[in-house]
Amino acid sequence: MYIEISYPLEKQMPIYPGSPKEEIIPITRMNQGDPSNTTILKHFIHNGTHVDAPFHFDNEGQTIEQISIEKFVYHNPLIIKKELKKSEFFKIEDLKLYEPALHNTDIIFFYTGYCNYRNKQEIYIDDFPTISEEVAKLIRTELLNVKAVAIDVLSIESAIIGPKNNFKVHKTLLDSGLYPTRPVLIFEDVNIGLLVNKDIKKIYAFPLRIRGLDGSPVNIIAEI
Repeated sequence: MYIEISYPLEKQMPIYPGSPKEEIIPITRMNQGDPSNTTILKHFIHNGTHVDAPFHFDNEGQTIEQISIEKFVYHNPLIIKKELKKSEFFKIEDLKLYEPALHNTDIIFFYTGYCNYRNKQEIYIDDFPTISEEVAKLIRTELLNVKAVAIDVLSIESAIIGPKNNFKVHKTLLDSGLYPTRPVLIFEDVNIGLLVNKDIKKIYAFPLRIRGLDGSPVNIIAEI
């Protein structure tokens, strides 16, 4: 059985504060006498369920089409579950509860419970919970099987903490020059709640191959 854990793109979906809104522009419509239905989508790469490529925070990092396709298939997914409140963080001790699986996983899903608030934008886009810089460093330097992380909020860093701290979490995971180990991909705004208490066999998370860009919308599929 397969479950989609990406959200559909739509005009009124919640977005990171300050990001451009989505534009969906009808070009032709059959109910107006046109021979077909066609549409223009003006999409900001970091709206909706998407993946951050290293180039997002590393000017020398890989762009989305340069990343090998194997980096988007995951055989040992792990959900770190802890319902958090506004401004709270996942800490290293939260991850340690999941040993020894923690050292075998190739993608970590951080479930904060905030996916349940996505239809309440005043909560969802506020100072949402994220992961700490220490957790990001642990993943980058010690959990070397991890290819990617995913979180059920708009960003791996909130709109309050991220700019204030110069986006240290993003850079810790993505910047190729900070550590000798591989960068770690970041999936944001993921409906992880659909996976809780499921027996997950495999995750597929294929991006659009848009040349030279810092990320991509992505449809994440879980095989359960």
